[in-house]
Amino acid sequence: MTRHDRPRVLIVAGYFDWFSGYQETVLARAFSQVADTNVLAGNRVSPIFSDDHLAKVGASRIYPAGECYENDVLVTRLPIREIRSMVWSRRVPSLVQNGSYDLVVQVMPGQLFPALASIPRVKHRVALYGDNAAMYAALGPIQSRIKFAAFSATKGLIYWTVNRRASRAYGYTMDTITRLRHFAPSGMEVLPLAFDREEFYFSRETRSAARAELNYDDDDLVVIAAGKVQPQKCISSVVESIASYRQREPRVRLIIVGMDSGEESCRIRKHVEDSGISDITLSFPFVDARRLNELFNAADVGIWPTMPAITIQQAMGTGLQVIIPRNQFTDHLLRGSSSAHEIAPRPEGISIGIRTAQRMKSASDMPRCVHAKSNEAFSGRRVVERLLEDLSR
Repeated sequence: MTRHDRPRVLIVAGYFDWFSGYQETVLARAFSQVADTNVLAGNRVSPIFSDDHLAKVGASRIYPAGECYENDVLVTRLPIREIRSMVWSRRVPSLVQNGSYDLVVQVMPGQLFPALASIPRVKHRVALYGDNAAMYAALGPIQSRIKFAAFSATKGLIYWTVNRRASRAYGYTMDTITRLRHFAPSGMEVLPLAFDREEFYFSRETRSAARAELNYDDDDLVVIAAGKVQPQKCISSVVESIASYRQREPRVRLIIVGMDSGEESCRIRKHVEDSGISDITLSFPFVDARRLNELFNAADVGIWPTMPAITIQQAMGTGLQVIIPRNQFTDHLLRGSSSAHEIAPRPEGISIGIRTAQRMKSASDMPRCVHAKSNEAFSGRRVVERLLEDLSR
């Protein structure tokens, strides 16, 4: 296919931050390899990132408005109005209409900005939804029903309109699909969070250099927990398991990535100290993709006790053994990967997972490079191939 014959693709997202590694950025980079790719987004950084995070990556909270080529993608950032993670601009419909795009990808329509791309007529349009389980995490049954009723009367109507006008609607997990099934007249399919194959990969040289830098010996069993540190992520349970596991395996080591100056990070630091594992624990703040790839390469096993995160797929891109729960957030990962293992549903489940990974490290018949290859099903390139199938339907 010549460049002239390439399809024209537009990704519409309320927030678009390359450093985040979120779905919209991975798709933009992957689409740019096979399509003329444009991004339409607001000019503000997602509020999920604290000032600490932005300082670590050298980013300001406001982007210059206007057009700019970034990573072979034409990104148009509009001045926006913002309230409670919802953003909008009146210019979205006209810019979508005037672009003559073959495919419009609406990422997280609940941010409102992407939902506005449903107003004009386009050839093909797909909607992508993330998880909103966090909205209900601290609510009881009655409060949850009230919350859902309010959601149905507001954002639910927006979702129903977006999905009715879309060629297809996708959710990142089965939990997403279950929660939004009432607002998808034609149904939804799972489209997993994707990792960037150019940024997350296994390299023996990278692994050796990273372990040497971190003073790890070949016999050390390195466990990593990576992602935004939040109470619902249960990093404390990883700390407890490492402290217990150390009694039987003194060579175990722990890396925690994503620490900041917040209350939960402070609590985790104290827990590490009180558990007597400060000497075997390394803590890192929010790091860029290059550094995160190095840390995943250095590790032998990654643990995510409760919640989904893009860092799971990024770790899988390096062929890392990952220990995750089996639930509606992660079941598709356990079924689709040779390096994903289920946490046993018991108090010592994490320790059992670590022991399993340790056995595989010492007697594996499938080296990490093979695991990494098998996990390409979760790469941006594969997800883009699936989305482009909509053009031929």
